[in-house]
Amino acid sequence: MRRSRQNRIFLLLLTLLIFYIAWYVFNAIRRPSREPGEEQAYLHAVSGALPIIHNPKLCSKNKIDLILVIISSGTHFLERQAVRETWGSMTHAFNIHSQRLFVVGYQESSNLYSDLLNEAEHEKDILYLTQDDNSMTVKELHAYRWLDKYCPNATFTFKTEDDLFVNSILLHELVSELNRQPEVSQNRSLYNISLEPLFQARSNSGVHTFLFGWAFEPGKPQRNTSMGQYYVSYKEYSKELYPRYCSGFGYFMDSETRRLLVEQGFTERRPFRFSDIFITGILPEQLNFVCDVLPFTYTQGTTEQCINNIKRNNLKDIRVSTPPLLVCSTGRHIAQNTFSDYYRIWTVLKYVYGDRMHGNKQNKE
Repeated sequence: MRRSRQNRIFLLLLTLLIFYIAWYVFNAIRRPSREPGEEQAYLHAVSGALPIIHNPKLCSKNKIDLILVIISSGTHFLERQAVRETWGSMTHAFNIHSQRLFVVGYQESSNLYSDLLNEAEHEKDILYLTQDDNSMTVKELHAYRWLDKYCPNATFTFKTEDDLFVNSILLHELVSELNRQPEVSQNRSLYNISLEPLFQARSNSGVHTFLFGWAFEPGKPQRNTSMGQYYVSYKEYSKELYPRYCSGFGYFMDSETRRLLVEQGFTERRPFRFSDIFITGILPEQLNFVCDVLPFTYTQGTTEQCINNIKRNNLKDIRVSTPPLLVCSTGRHIAQNTFSDYYRIWTVLKYVYGDRMHGNKQNKE
């Protein structure tokens, strides 16, 4: 009787052991192995509170007027290259010097390390963080913290995403105008568009509230569980309305406002996962200001609509009073393999601004 009981226990343990071995082997086969050096680089970065890959000399020049923070993902090699060859190629125009920075988060066992390392060594514009690539808010906050440390000489920041097209010519000209007689705010305009709110925000001594974008009025969180990733529980966000916030397409801030937002953001134990709502809505609300309206347009339509808007608002015609286009979506924004969009829009944009760019001897593409 005792032996029979021992046999049953032995068979049970043997069965459990076989099951465990089979489970381990199955997961080992299913899970891609890490690249050589990836784990070591990741652990080294975590222990030193550093990015996995970065360029500490990105802002080594004495004067950086503008940082273009472009939220990306590890697999978006083609998007990044399209940006570099089009709107991201403009690093000096209208006596304004800028730098681009692609922000990428960590994906465990993604086998992207060597490719990202090669890309970073060649382009010098990659910030590869230890934070989860899908944690958009955390990625953005850590990117801004990195800028505080390594780019303290940068005056303005424009945040956008790699599936969008930015009118970098207009953005450089805007910064140029803001740098010219910044103490004078009255009757300041660019292409018949008033810039007085931006100058007034800069002139508020000791109060750093320079944050501009395409503002949305307070809206309701999505409480329907059928909405998948857009569902927001009361535990995650308890209020009935979001604060006013700005579109993730792009927002423009000065370095001091950015620093205050980061400082406040890191006091939150669980930052809200929608980065635009958190960084341009929740944090400014806590700091008693709002994201104000950037006086230029953006479009979330087709590439053809984007190009038509650029042509229609041809800035060579001084009678045009419609605000010029600053950001528009590409086919990549809706997961289409239309990388040609970047190049098509860029060709039209350079033509439209041709006379002004030709007269700008400082321009370098």
